[in-house]
Amino acid sequence: MPPIIHKTYLIIFEILLLLSFTNNGVQAQTNNINLYEYLSPVPSARMVMPSTCIIIRYMESLSSTTPQTLSGISVTGSKSGLHKGQLSLLENNSILSFKPFLPFDYGEKVTVELKSKFRLTSGSYNPYLKYSFRITNKKINEAALLSFLQPEPAAGPANIRIRDRYQNNYKDTLPDDFPRYLVEYNNPSDGDIFFSPMENSGYLIISDKYGTPVFYRKMTSRVLDFQKQADGNLTYIENDNRKYIVLNSKYEITDSVQMRNGYTTDFHELRVLDNGHYLLMANDPEIVGMDTVVAGGNPNAIVTGLVLQELDEHKNLIFQWRSWDHFDITDATYDINLTDNIIDYVHANAIETDYDGNILLSSRHMDEITKINRITGDIMWRWGGIYCKNNQFTFLNDSTGFSHQHCIRRLPNGNYTIFDNGNLHSPKYSRAVEYSMDEGNRTVTLVWENTNMPVSYTIAMGSTQRLSNQNTFIGWGTTPKVTEVAPDGTELFSLTLFDNTYCYRAFKYSWDQSLLTSDKDTLHFGVVPIGQSGTVSFTLTNNSSNTVEINSVFNRNSVFSLQQPLPVVISSQGTVNLSADFNPDTAGIYSDDLHLRWETNGQRIAKEIHLSGTTEPTYLNADDSQLPTGFSLSQNYPNPFNPVSTIKYSLPHSSKVKLQVFDILGNMITTPVNKQQSAGRYEVKFNGSNLSSGIYFYRMRAGSFVATRKMILLR
Repeated sequence: MPPIIHKTYLIIFEILLLLSFTNNGVQAQTNNINLYEYLSPVPSARMVMPSTCIIIRYMESLSSTTPQTLSGISVTGSKSGLHKGQLSLLENNSILSFKPFLPFDYGEKVTVELKSKFRLTSGSYNPYLKYSFRITNKKINEAALLSFLQPEPAAGPANIRIRDRYQNNYKDTLPDDFPRYLVEYNNPSDGDIFFSPMENSGYLIISDKYGTPVFYRKMTSRVLDFQKQADGNLTYIENDNRKYIVLNSKYEITDSVQMRNGYTTDFHELRVLDNGHYLLMANDPEIVGMDTVVAGGNPNAIVTGLVLQELDEHKNLIFQWRSWDHFDITDATYDINLTDNIIDYVHANAIETDYDGNILLSSRHMDEITKINRITGDIMWRWGGIYCKNNQFTFLNDSTGFSHQHCIRRLPNGNYTIFDNGNLHSPKYSRAVEYSMDEGNRTVTLVWENTNMPVSYTIAMGSTQRLSNQNTFIGWGTTPKVTEVAPDGTELFSLTLFDNTYCYRAFKYSWDQSLLTSDKDTLHFGVVPIGQSGTVSFTLTNNSSNTVEINSVFNRNSVFSLQQPLPVVISSQGTVNLSADFNPDTAGIYSDDLHLRWETNGQRIAKEIHLSGTTEPTYLNADDSQLPTGFSLSQNYPNPFNPVSTIKYSLPHSSKVKLQVFDILGNMITTPVNKQQSAGRYEVKFNGSNLSSGIYFYRMRAGSFVATRKMILLR
């Protein structure tokens, strides 16, 4: 279905010959431009794309308007002359948009003149308007700059190899070219993990919190920025198809989003807002005489600017913001060589909406977060670390601030999180940070940072996501690692990618696909004595237009199983009745997840169903929501300690547990626990009164779960 246009009229404009322009830029005749809320391109703008549209935002909405009234607008080019175009009223009649049918000519001056008086909702009329801008002299092929704009991966653990493909320490059957990674976990939060390793032929991957894929799809080229949007849909961008693709909860492609005005969509960010609007951006490489900007500059340098756009729910362009109109090339930090042949002075990598609806823009090569008025395009403030040339804020307790940052996000508590790559820190280090801001007094305070850093420095990319339980989910960019940490910095989850593979971003969301649904999302087996069997039936529905074949089943504990032999075929919109069994072999409380999978060539779609059961009636009084859902080994407390410290751990089901303590040389000191234990939470008092001060390690093994922590004894 074509986009809905609120009011569209096709206007044929008279040819006007414009004589007043010079070779050095636009000498624009402007009239009443300050009486309009927003104009795009801005008056006297340079290097505008030939296929640009023109946007005029009024201070108030237009009243009902006739085509005859609207015919009083003229848009003329000094070379191209006559233009036909599409005229639209957008945003509740507050925006007048003109889209030319044919592009303007390179290097020409374009003049916009609003002659007629349009009645506004207040009863008054709009003022006369006339202004000009200049089209760019030459189009630069952005594809030729792609390798420059995308950083090369940092050196990773290419020497690490594992015999089989394991996720979450459980063997899984996956394609031969599936990205290899290893997961370690310590009672992470609920939710599924979204990531897309940056390989030449990529995969979209959603895994459960233990690392087992519940969805993957083989792609034809590298994919980036795979995430869940505010409207519940999924989006990603593929390197060979420079537009964002939209998937619904059935993993069906339903839409695509890309930049307007002839710009190539950048892979760094797409935000779908609550009102259905889209924020996205593009690089804008232009030829600039840098010899007029800095001493020794190249007179024909390729300089890359930034263009940010907002599209409405029908993908009409309603707002455009260009770095050329608001930033200076010399705003770049000192490590950006302005005498190079190719210069990327902005390198924007994140967009966010602030509490008041205005836009936050992260510019990596300026060490700057910029707040932009979403109505007028004016800069509201500029914030950055010690190497940001236009910082307007004082850091009260963080002497250096952030550097070459990624992933600015606004939190519900009013604070901001950032992934601080720290390229210009001395020494270099990376971290996830949270700041509070006093906009009135222009001060910021560091309120949190992850101090237990598994990675000391990652050169590029990265993401920081605050989860609803206040844990923080961190993607380490070109360092091939993803972690989840508690507020105190304890690492609860880590995913390490092998084979020198890295990931632009990683996210964790509450997610459930809708292609396969069940009448029961949890199967409660109740009390089943050891050696006996319990059965629970459920109905699985196929909501797709295709026949689905459940040809693979996965769960972690062998006490649970599916009765039906595979494959199970479900017709389009059909249902099937299934049953699961619980056969406990030792006493305890058991919980697991059953993955019912439809696996085809290059794709997996799984329905997850939670399983719970117990062997003892006394366990029925336990709150199932408080039972461990995974193995965990916590950091000892206190740490440092003298001479006694407490070690806590959790078991989701009955397991043989071995807890050992080692000195810094790897010599085993003692084994506090070595026995079979039921599901539950445990704590052990470790007494180091017979040990000398120093660093010690404790390691827990429970089935296939292995975790090690460091503790410090101080006398």
